[in-house]
Amino acid sequence: MKNYLVLIAVFVGTVGFAQPSEPEFSEVSTEPTHRAATSLQQQQSFESAMVSAFKTGNAEKIARYFSDNVDLSIDEKEDLYSKSQAEQILKNFFKAHKPSDFKIIHKGKSGQSEYFIGELTSDKVYKVTLNSKSVGGVNRITSLTIAPD
Repeated sequence: MKNYLVLIAVFVGTVGFAQPSEPEFSEVSTEPTHRAATSLQQQQSFESAMVSAFKTGNAEKIARYFSDNVDLSIDEKEDLYSKSQAEQILKNFFKAHKPSDFKIIHKGKSGQSEYFIGELTSDKVYKVTLNSKSVGGVNRITSLTIAPD
């Protein structure tokens, strides 16, 4: 019986120190590794997404960034709306006022919050004020105002 215990102890000890064999060349990945976006890259992508969406009047793209409830003010109609309600109101606005251009004229940041003021060119020129807050590294729009300039 002692012989069996000694053999098992030697076997377990040997297996415990065993090293994996070197991977063959075919197992080595040649795919480039991708790093996660930095906050500056995320900020730029949010900003560029908003510029693009406002230029084209893409309410769906803007709504992807809405927080659960959005303080929305368009043509002096102001209220707190759910994401889907705010998206519909924005779609109707873009349908009535087809955008031709959009540019950011001022922006700022304080802690996790940031804002920008833009100029939307359509049948008229509109001043757009957008406030967002970073939640889990993603910007969420908390308020949006579109008013004639």
